[in-house]
Amino acid sequence: MIRRLLCTLALAQPLAAQPELVAARGLAHAVPGDLPTVIGYVDVAEMSWPLSEAVANAPATSVSSPTPVFQIRFPSGWIMVDAAMDREIAAAANDPSRFFDDRYTSAIAALRGAHLIVVTHEHYDHIAMVAHSGFADELAPKTMLTRAQMESLLHNPKMTQTPFDSTRAGRYIVVDYDRMVPIAPGVVLIKAPGHTPGSQMVYVQLASGREVILSGDVAFHHLGIETETEKPDSASRHMAEDRMAIAHELGWLHQAEQNGVSVVVSHDGDQLATFARHGILSEGLVAR
Repeated sequence: MIRRLLCTLALAQPLAAQPELVAARGLAHAVPGDLPTVIGYVDVAEMSWPLSEAVANAPATSVSSPTPVFQIRFPSGWIMVDAAMDREIAAAANDPSRFFDDRYTSAIAALRGAHLIVVTHEHYDHIAMVAHSGFADELAPKTMLTRAQMESLLHNPKMTQTPFDSTRAGRYIVVDYDRMVPIAPGVVLIKAPGHTPGSQMVYVQLASGREVILSGDVAFHHLGIETETEKPDSASRHMAEDRMAIAHELGWLHQAEQNGVSVVVSHDGDQLATFARHGILSEGLVAR
C-alpha cells in the first residue's frame, strides 16, 4: 500500500514552479489521517568540537555535536527519522563520540516499533542501525530509502562506512521522487542533495499547527542557517559536498525560519536542548 501510494503521489510534479514551503504545506494534507502530535528525540552518542569546524569563519568555541534519532509520533504509532550507528560502525569510522548504551537500546526499541523509518542521508551516523546492526534485517522491510541513498550504500562504502551488498537491497522500500513527496499525514520528504547525493529534509506539520523541518546535515550547527554560511571549505571537500546546492538550501531554510518554521539541525546539541525546553521537541523516545 505504501509503495503504491508513493508511486502515485511522486508523479505529481507542479512543485518546481512553487516556493518550497508553500508546496510542503500543501502536501502535508495529501495523505489523510490524524496529524502527528510530538517529535521526540534521543542522542545515541555525543562529542564536542570547535564551532569553526562546523561553520566557516566561526570562532573555535567548543560546542556539543550529538548523534540523534527522531520520532514523529501520531495518535497511533510513529515514524522514525534517522538511525544513528552502533559501536562497531563508530569504531570502524574512527568516530570519537561518547556512546550511550541505554539510549542506543531505547533507539533500537523505537525503530523496531515504528510503522516506517526514513533517513535524512546515507552517512553512517544517520543510517547504520537500519543497514548494519543486528536488527537490520528486521528493520529493512519498513525502512524507506531513496534510490540515491541505496546507490551510495551499494557503490560508495567510503561514504557510508557501512558494509552492504546487493543481496540485501531488495529487502528495503526504495523510492524515487522529483522534489517532494508526502509519506504520512503532516509529513513530507523534501529532496536536498548537496551534503550527499541522497540527502533529504523532513517537513512535519503537527496537530498544534507548529511546523518543523528536520534538516539533516545541510548545516552542522544552527549558526550556519542563521548566517547562511556553509561548512569550512576543507570539510566540504572531504565530504565531496555540492557547495552551490548547500548554499541554496541554507538560504531556503533561513527563509523558512523567518516564516515561523522551526528548523532542527541534527548535530547542534545546544539547539536540540533549547528546542526541548521550549516544547518544540520532546527529549526521549516511546516504545511499546
